[in-house]
Amino acid sequence: MLKNKKGITLVALVITIVVLLILAGVSINLVLGNNGIIAKAKDAETKSAEASQNDLKGMNGLVSEMEGTLNGNSGKTELETEPYLPSDDFHYDTSTSVDTGLVIKDASGNEYVWVVVPKSLYNNTVYNSNNAKKPSSSTDYANIEYCLQQYTATYRGNTNFTDVYYPDTANVGWFADETAYNNLKNIMLKSVYENGGFYVGRYEAGIGTNRTSIEAQVNGKYPVPTTAPVTKADAYPYTYVTRTQAQNLASNVNSGTKTSSLMFGVQWDLVLAFMHNKGNIADSTLTSNSTTIGNYNDNLWTIKNANAKYSTNNGSTFTACPNPFKKESNSGIVLTTGADSSFSVQNIYDIAGNVLEWTLENTSNASDSCAGRGGYFYNTGSVYPAASRNDLSRSGSRDIGFRVSLF
Repeated sequence: MLKNKKGITLVALVITIVVLLILAGVSINLVLGNNGIIAKAKDAETKSAEASQNDLKGMNGLVSEMEGTLNGNSGKTELETEPYLPSDDFHYDTSTSVDTGLVIKDASGNEYVWVVVPKSLYNNTVYNSNNAKKPSSSTDYANIEYCLQQYTATYRGNTNFTDVYYPDTANVGWFADETAYNNLKNIMLKSVYENGGFYVGRYEAGIGTNRTSIEAQVNGKYPVPTTAPVTKADAYPYTYVTRTQAQNLASNVNSGTKTSSLMFGVQWDLVLAFMHNKGNIADSTLTSNSTTIGNYNDNLWTIKNANAKYSTNNGSTFTACPNPFKKESNSGIVLTTGADSSFSVQNIYDIAGNVLEWTLENTSNASDSCAGRGGYFYNTGSVYPAASRNDLSRSGSRDIGFRVSLF
């Protein structure tokens, strides 16, 4: 009888194990199968991202329709600006908006801000020379550029800097010729025209390990640095790069299906127009005295960022900022990227001061043909405001960095 009970117990145990295995298989399938929880979660994440983009476009469309109705136009109105995600690797920061500076971030944490360039500007007779230069299509590059220049005339002033090709024999990787330069510019112009804007780095280009010198020349030319830049807060500014090195670095960051590059001069001016039009920043703050919005010699700022670092020896070494860190007297102190919110306009940091930034402009000065914008930490904000242009040589130094744009 005891043996029989043991046999029954063993059979029951086996049956129990089989049932548990079956249930385990069902559970695993529920979690890992094609229709499982994980698969559905991933699908939900994708649909959520798509919904966010659709919601954004929908809201823009609703605003445009409301404006059209208020203006007596009950028909469909073209969206003034249409932000996009460069790829599935990017997502929107839902705490931001088009009006306050819409931020996107890629999987590595690099952040960009959407710069609104309203599509209606091309219909404005003030900018299109009484319709004589109104673009006929997205490939009417000359007239698109003309209208953008008129739209940003306040920030151009009487400059003789232009977005035209100039050869560079001192660096590896510059544009092969004028056609190659113009091809990139035309891609930018077409995208800005069609989408009503472009993305710009939220921060100056940064690097994880501080640079204190430029690469040695190889066969008489500066090679392309091997460390990719980041567009994140609290990074060391990516300095000691030539204009051409900066362009090579900028053009190789993650840009999804879009193009990455240094900004052309007109893009820099469009950033300033966006800051004025959407951020309610006075033009005088951008063109005459930017001290209050940038890290300049004469800005007695207070840093309230425990992750920020500063350097009093031109970037040779950096020290963690005490929190808070108050600057007591005029001096040249370089800071890590995005050191304080006081340097941010429309979620874009350090467009004024900290380090100069390379653009793709030509200065028309044969000996100093490269352009740097925005002033740096030793400058005063009244002499080198955000709109300022500087003639620079093709070499790199402690005070010149760059910023990435996507279009």
